[in-house]
Amino acid sequence: MTDITSELLSGASPFLSGLFYDSLKREVVLKAVNNPEDMLIVRVITFSGITKYSESIEEIDDELIDGVIGINWLNDSQICIKTDIREIIITLTGKPHGQTVT
Repeated sequence: MTDITSELLSGASPFLSGLFYDSLKREVVLKAVNNPEDMLIVRVITFSGITKYSESIEEIDDELIDGVIGINWLNDSQICIKTDIREIIITLTGKPHGQTVT
């Protein structure tokens, strides 16, 4: 298992303004913010070429701001995205990439 969390967040906080799965585009998009007070999107992380997607929801707390706990390669084609609210396992053909928002 290879941890790529800090590489993908690249200085952004682990807090998320959104986590979206688009089954038609076959991609997952995470929107990381600068801090939980301002909630300004500073980093967008995209996982493209998804061939399999599974998600399990943890306990939902309406007061909780979702945040990344870890993003790990499980093998050459599978990634686990663990947040405060959910765990997502994806199989993909590409590599994830992050983009800083200015």
